[in-house]
Amino acid sequence: MHRVVVHTEDRMLSIEAKEGKSLLGILQENSIFLEAPCGSRGICGKCKVLVFKEGKPYLENITEEERRILTSDEIQKGTRLACCLKLFESLEVFLPYLKQEARILSNLYTNKFEVDSDIITEKVVLERPTLDDQKSYFSRLKSLLGRKDLKVSHSVLKKLAEFKDEEFFVVLYNDEIIDITKSENLFGLAIDIGTTTVVCYLVDLLKGNVVDYYSFVNPQKKFGADVISRIDFAAQQEDGLSVLQKEIIKGINEAIRILTSRLSITKDEIYKVVAVGNPTMLHLLLGVDPVSIATSPFVPVFAEKIEERGQALGLEINKNAILKLPGSLSAYVGADIVAGILSTEMHKSKKVRLLLDLGTNGEMVLGNKDFMVAASAAAGPAFEGVNLSCGMNASSGAIDSIKIKDGKIEFTTIENTQPKGICGSGTILAVAFMLEEGIIDETGRFCEDVKEKYKDNFRQANGQDAFFITDSVYITQKDIREIQLAKAAISAGIKTMLKEAGLSEDDIETVYLAGGFGNYISPWAAIKIGLIPEGLKDKVKPAGNTAGNGAILALLSKSAEKEFEKIKKRVKYIELSSSPEFNELFVESMIFDQG
Repeated sequence: MHRVVVHTEDRMLSIEAKEGKSLLGILQENSIFLEAPCGSRGICGKCKVLVFKEGKPYLENITEEERRILTSDEIQKGTRLACCLKLFESLEVFLPYLKQEARILSNLYTNKFEVDSDIITEKVVLERPTLDDQKSYFSRLKSLLGRKDLKVSHSVLKKLAEFKDEEFFVVLYNDEIIDITKSENLFGLAIDIGTTTVVCYLVDLLKGNVVDYYSFVNPQKKFGADVISRIDFAAQQEDGLSVLQKEIIKGINEAIRILTSRLSITKDEIYKVVAVGNPTMLHLLLGVDPVSIATSPFVPVFAEKIEERGQALGLEINKNAILKLPGSLSAYVGADIVAGILSTEMHKSKKVRLLLDLGTNGEMVLGNKDFMVAASAAAGPAFEGVNLSCGMNASSGAIDSIKIKDGKIEFTTIENTQPKGICGSGTILAVAFMLEEGIIDETGRFCEDVKEKYKDNFRQANGQDAFFITDSVYITQKDIREIQLAKAAISAGIKTMLKEAGLSEDDIETVYLAGGFGNYISPWAAIKIGLIPEGLKDKVKPAGNTAGNGAILALLSKSAEKEFEKIKKRVKYIELSSSPEFNELFVESMIFDQG
């Protein structure tokens, strides 16, 4: 055993750890957050820490990955990659300040919700028994409610014994009494579990309105930015699946504590939860091994609607509360996308519509009331700033908009603070303006003939050509390639679905942009780089959090929940990885269209 002394912004911790473990693994086991979006593969360079031994920079056992990513100056100062550093002696570690409030999409497509809940409440005053009328209190309750076949748990019977001689409220779910209470409040929780972010909406089940919401960065992110990294972690690490499940449950419970505290209600007044997300996120929520999702033929353990008691998973809500996970379409198109269809009502439209949910993953649906096709493009997490040299999530200090013109660069950052990096929306704008100015050509290469015009911006970074936006924030040739790969996957996916449906771009009436990244990107920039075909440039409409919106609809309405399942059965899923047309279109789409 060796001792690791960890210094964070506001505390110091002393940890005993086994020899040979990675420093990143040690930090993760002790719930110390450090960015590691590549899933400990030593390729993103985001898990930089300062490491010292006896007050001097630790220069032992430097790996090839570290020499490739870190500069010689960084290494000499003690900078190491936590995922690459194995522990063989006691060390002192200094972490960068990473506490950031991310800009998380929470606005909804609509705020109009109909109430047709399968959870209802009724006020009750029981008739007192007499010697001539000795029916049980439970029998009296069933008679008063007009229901002969009601199920009840022993915990609810205990409450009946406590409140039998008073006025109380009965909470009913289908043919079961799930609570007896003195409170008339009836709340539900709609949760959108994204790979990068999570949004929890607290909903009044009686009035049908959202009373508050809380959003946070998915705590599983520290184990990998994308679903494949997390599946690998679950499969390869000891208790990896359990760790990932505990992280998301802990995050949701913290949201519940904050929401109930702000509204001065109790967790026992939350009776229903509907959670949507991609299939991997839903598997991890239930603690179900998702490894089959990542291996051919890419089949999830479940894609059907799941119903569970919330407390069975450790959610801090009423012990008899209902948790529902609506059905998914495939291993990579989940309930969040079906929720998006339900929200936008594209399944009822006469006109053809396109839903693009762009975040860490890229899912898309094309169709109307007569047909719908869906696909998932392996765009990777570049749109969220992952695998980019100066990429970061949309939090304080991220460059989120930029203009490059006539040798000048103007930009804004989130919260107007000093630039720390660049988020997805800023990167797309930067690449679009670099095309517009001729800084890069249609192949994505830097152009020599503009280097004089921008001579102060072209320098070397990480051993390659880079365009500097500020002294510390830049875009490299490799970063541009990452964006090309991501945008080509989305563009080729759209074109493949159009071919499958026998349609052209002209046939599409509206393009809904949903998802954390999709809602914030500039439509002009998306068209300019060829992420979205040029023929759709006047049809783009930001749609807010359609996944969360659909979860609220299903939470409040039995008919919406049934419609959810009907939509799922109507959508045809296209597996792009096995489509020859997609592969051809992907290669063609690597070129920047410059629309």
